[in-house]
Amino acid sequence: MGVVENGPSRTPSAAAADRVASIVAAAEAAADRMRREAEEQMRARIAEGDRAAENRVTAAEEEAAEILRLAQTEATRLREAARAEAEQQKSAAATEALTVVAKAQEEAEKMTAEAQAAAAKTREEAETGSREMLREARTTSSDVRTEGLEIVGNLREMGDSLRSNAERLLRDVQLVHSRMVAQLDRTDGGLPPAARSGTPISARRGPGTRSSTRSSERGGPDDLDVPEFIPPS
Repeated sequence: MGVVENGPSRTPSAAAADRVASIVAAAEAAADRMRREAEEQMRARIAEGDRAAENRVTAAEEEAAEILRLAQTEATRLREAARAEAEQQKSAAATEALTVVAKAQEEAEKMTAEAQAAAAKTREEAETGSREMLREARTTSSDVRTEGLEIVGNLREMGDSLRSNAERLLRDVQLVHSRMVAQLDRTDGGLPPAARSGTPISARRGPGTRSSTRSSERGGPDDLDVPEFIPPS
């Protein structure tokens, strides 16, 4: 800003104009200074805002990265937990399946053992029954054979006895006949000729002769002795 010289040659209006010009110049200088300060403050604030924005962006990026890391960690944990649970369920299912298979196998073995035991018992009972029936059949066959042999022996003995009795009876009949004929001949020889010629032999014998003949047939020493056949017990 220039200094206005106050000389005798200058007029008051010129002095006022100089003062106004100096005020305007001072105002312009102040305005310029204020503008520069405002621009500096504005640039400082802009720079500060940029730094703050960069800091916020960096913080946001870091926070986002942390959130992403946490999300990835949680996802990994959940995945591992799901895999572990799936493995556990798979193991539990496999264990349950093995248990079911073991129970089914045990039940099948039990049923097989029971069936084998029942079959063995049935076979043993059948064999026992067969042996008992065979033993009874053999006993019955032996009894029948023994009884048959006994009957055959009895029949043979009875036949021999009947044959012997028949032969003895025949001899006794012949002997009795011979004695009766001889006795009749002796009786006929003691009668008169008239009685011997026309009288039958039965009529010619008197009561004594008939009774003696009967007594000789019934109770004399020439009685027939027919033995009785008694099968052995």
